[in-house]
Amino acid sequence: MRRLHVSPAELRGLLERADAHGIGGAIHAIGDRANTAVIDTFEELGIPGVIEHAQLVRAEDFARFAPLGLVASVQPEHAMDDRDVADLHWPGRTGRAFAYASLHDAGATLRFGSDAPVAVLDPWFAIAAATSRSRDDRTPWHPEQRVSLDVALAASMRGRTRVEVGDVADLAVLDDDPYTVSAERLRDLPVAGTLVGGRWTWRGI
Repeated sequence: MRRLHVSPAELRGLLERADAHGIGGAIHAIGDRANTAVIDTFEELGIPGVIEHAQLVRAEDFARFAPLGLVASVQPEHAMDDRDVADLHWPGRTGRAFAYASLHDAGATLRFGSDAPVAVLDPWFAIAAATSRSRDDRTPWHPEQRVSLDVALAASMRGRTRVEVGDVADLAVLDDDPYTVSAERLRDLPVAGTLVGGRWTWRGI
């Protein structure tokens, strides 16, 4: 169904009210019409925010994310779940669907998630989907939209890929090197232990 659940005028009012109270906006947008409307509203108000899902984006809108300070909060496993539905309902447009490489190349900040329980909570599923664009031995779907493991890890870890002095030390210790394993192995990557604030919260040995 091609309709907006919230009109642009109503969205503007909600974002103005939130911003006046120091609350950042996180707006769900799936289709390209919805994403354009949300981007337009953020631009009109001159405030940063988050677009949840950003599943189908018009080609001219990719470059608008970064200058406006918009974060693309995306769920890479949804691309694997929805690829057949997308091909059915968005024929000729899926080259810009779940388009993580296009967003990254345009300078947008990517933030990976799962949308659990819609998809599996395990972050390695999202990382595997984003770097391979494949699952269950299927041919990669629009492989040009794959991102590197460095990009996927940063999108999963608040933009960080290494530990530095002064970090909060929320860490996962792995049994395998994610840079050397297959995409399917990433989905089942063993975790030897976890730390929160530098304290062990789980150890596998």
